[in-house]
Amino acid sequence: MRRPPVEPFPHDSFDRRPGVHESPDGQINLIHCSYHKCLTVYYRRIMDALLNRCQPWGPGYRHYNSDLQNFYKGFSEDRVSSVNNRALDFERLGRFRISRFIRDPRDLVVSGYFYHRRGAEAWVRMESPTAENWYFANGVVPAGLKSSGTSFARYLQSIPKEEGLLAELELRALHFESMARWPEKHPDIRTYRYEEILGHEQQVFRELLEHYELSPVERALGSWFAKRHSLGRKQRDPHIRNPASGQWREHFTPRVRRAFDSQYAGLIRQLGYPPA
Repeated sequence: MRRPPVEPFPHDSFDRRPGVHESPDGQINLIHCSYHKCLTVYYRRIMDALLNRCQPWGPGYRHYNSDLQNFYKGFSEDRVSSVNNRALDFERLGRFRISRFIRDPRDLVVSGYFYHRRGAEAWVRMESPTAENWYFANGVVPAGLKSSGTSFARYLQSIPKEEGLLAELELRALHFESMARWPEKHPDIRTYRYEEILGHEQQVFRELLEHYELSPVERALGSWFAKRHSLGRKQRDPHIRNPASGQWREHFTPRVRRAFDSQYAGLIRQLGYPPA
């Protein structure tokens, strides 16, 4: 079913003054937000190494996938937390500093299609999934999958690539709607593009950890882990198929492009990606 075009977040609906979201105890909640197939595993490796393995004695890092309910229950107990595919309610965050990774939504469709087609994770191998089953990923169960009685991976393997990309586009609907609801600018949020991170991982994480106001030692360690786990050193990682940007130009057929543009052309403009 075609969804209506997404509407951007109203940029004047929050107070831009630094510190306006301050918690009673002065705690600053450090949060990372990204999207499935947008360096989520990479970020997790770095922060797990920095805050869990190197500092196992205190509050550490926790990833909530897209489980917004559990995120709101637990994020304030974490040193750093991360959540995917969601727009957050700033009024529930107290005082915060947020980092965001974004990627061209068209490349997210392509990357997700190939990743899900090979059944890389258990949730795409689940038979006859429901919306409740996919809540943790904030995924929409495609209409064709509902009538197939099989798993998403097998469904993608059984249909042509064009149909598979359209199914992936359906799955991503809530991801893209949440992407449109983020404000363009906010004093406590730093946003980094996937396309600009690759090849500059150390610099990005140095800036990101400075934004978090972590200690100089933690920043140095985090920068070292960023280099150690960088995609340039992980080309044989089975999680990574092809990190290049602009893949959608090769894989989008005219039909897929029309379907995408009819719903998300405004999102592409909002994020500043070229339309073609």
